[in-house]
Amino acid sequence: METVDVKVKGFTLIEALIAILITAILAGIITGFFTSFTFKTVDRITLSCLIEGASSGISACKGGRIINFIDCGGHRVQIEINGNCNPPSGNCSEITATAKIKGLSFSLTDKVCNF
Repeated sequence: METVDVKVKGFTLIEALIAILITAILAGIITGFFTSFTFKTVDRITLSCLIEGASSGISACKGGRIINFIDCGGHRVQIEINGNCNPPSGNCSEITATAKIKGLSFSLTDKVCNF
């Protein structure tokens, strides 16, 4: 009878552990990128809402209305108007609208004129 040498090909335990380690490192890096991207997106939405709130406050003031808040991106943006939204005829008044969310604030200043 003849004996046949059969070579079994496959991974050794060390090769499998190295492959798992490399995969885990790559997964950690990718997760870090997604987490960073998510936080930056939330920051951008918050900043956008602050700008929109202050701008809306000034627009409302120019239109003769006062608004105290807007809802934006799941946030309630508080708006404060400082200045005279209704200056005497023939005059202008400087107004400042401040929008606030979670301890963050953004202010815009503009002039309201009554001619």
